[in-house]
Amino acid sequence: MTNFRKVMFLEEHCNDNDLSGRIRDGAKALAASRRMRVGLETNGEYTVEAAVLCLVLTNAVEVYDKDGRSLGVGVYDVPFSWVNHSCSPNASYRFCTASDSGGILESRICPAATETGAAGIGHESISSNTELQKSMSVIGGSEACGPKIILRSIKGIQRSEEVLISYTDLLQPKVMRQSELWSKYRFSCCCKRCRSMPMTYMDHCLQEILILNLDSSNMATGDNFYEEHVMEKLIDCLDDAIDDFLSFNNPKNCCEKLEILLTQDHVNVLLKPDGEKLHQLFRLHPLHHVSLHAILTLASAYKVSVSELLALDPEGHEHQTKAFSLSRKSAAYSLLLAGATQHLLESESSLIVPVSNFWMTAGETLLSLVRSSTWNLLSMERHVEEFSFSSHQICGKCTLLDRFRDKFADCHDENAEFADVTSQFLSCVTDTTSKIWDFLTKEGGYLKVVEDPINFRWLGSRMPSFSQFATHATSPSADKTDSGLEAEDNHNEIRVNLFLLGIHCLIYGAFLSTVCFGPNSPLMSKVESLLSVEGILNG
Repeated sequence: MTNFRKVMFLEEHCNDNDLSGRIRDGAKALAASRRMRVGLETNGEYTVEAAVLCLVLTNAVEVYDKDGRSLGVGVYDVPFSWVNHSCSPNASYRFCTASDSGGILESRICPAATETGAAGIGHESISSNTELQKSMSVIGGSEACGPKIILRSIKGIQRSEEVLISYTDLLQPKVMRQSELWSKYRFSCCCKRCRSMPMTYMDHCLQEILILNLDSSNMATGDNFYEEHVMEKLIDCLDDAIDDFLSFNNPKNCCEKLEILLTQDHVNVLLKPDGEKLHQLFRLHPLHHVSLHAILTLASAYKVSVSELLALDPEGHEHQTKAFSLSRKSAAYSLLLAGATQHLLESESSLIVPVSNFWMTAGETLLSLVRSSTWNLLSMERHVEEFSFSSHQICGKCTLLDRFRDKFADCHDENAEFADVTSQFLSCVTDTTSKIWDFLTKEGGYLKVVEDPINFRWLGSRMPSFSQFATHATSPSADKTDSGLEAEDNHNEIRVNLFLLGIHCLIYGAFLSTVCFGPNSPLMSKVESLLSVEGILNG
């Protein structure tokens, strides 16, 4: 339950004992503090405190409110604490705070765990979209002690099959997942995804590095030291850029470093057995986990840069046009992230939780771009008709809006429902994206290399030549005006397509959220609110 013995009594010769040392130090401090409060002398005993810390480290989960803000960590009772990990989980969980439940707080959780410590299904199979819950107490308090936690199946669960959640980021390759799980929980994952031989398509993509000079590629094959060294180098570059953004509040530097990380070739020096140095060129695959985290950061950093520019001078022409340029970069990267993870979702359905959030973020970012006042500065010589949001409803080619109004009511065949909604959505967004992708990627850089952010068949077995990256990253667009917008008469058409694409993304994100969290989740309410503002739900 707590891994107390495994964590606290590691062999002395084991080098990996930092965790047990930190627990001992923390337990001693807790024991001293507790005894001082009750006026007792310190006797050097801290076993109880150490056990409590092990309990928290092993079983605590970070608690978030409906807006994604961290509220701290929480430890829940046996039914949830005994739910084990998988890198391909069949369940997810969410929190419900007082503001979500009208001030009533209780803990709702899956059925009681089995005697072996694995949360199991008692007497019947459970389909996806099912909440596994019962009332229980939060450790250290009553039913009204804190946010309730709701565990929900995201896949069909057969009779006697174990309920599993993820303790780690699923968009990490196997070696990183295993390292994190060992350092935090002291176990090695043996789930189906980790045992897969050959490795799953998703794990292959997440760690694929493209070797450019073929004469040295044979040295990289199966070379774990090489792979680990390159991975460390890439992660250092990523962390350095993210640090600029989060710690030094410099999104501009962050974006520049990440664009370089994605577009330029990298050099690794290998030492051959005869002492000769071999310079190996490599580049990130677009679905490599570092690429995905870089894209996620770029979408956020460009968005923050927009806010900072407009805060300096919201009415200034130069700041408005620059902000507009960064806004469409943010929208493009948000769309690319959603499309890339949707592609991976086809081979790993447990990604549904982050993919739901990515589509909703893409929708919000696209609608923010549509609402930009810079559209009114397209030309000093041409009058652009005022854009009316309410006059453009969702397209007539799909039933997504009608299904959204019905809160995606459960049907008898949930797999068929999921496939139908996803098929309609992808058909619509693929068609719409083809009409606006060139507009979103006008500024060049890494985005210009991406032929299609939704359909990744363009990757195939080939990649754009590395000379293309440099060309796209440095050459200015020939057809831009001083305002940073192309001098065409189709701005309203582009704006309409951006609007429709954003609405589709929001609705599909809401659909995925109902699978993860149910029809009454905060995410569903958020999308309802956004669509009401746009006048979409009034029709």
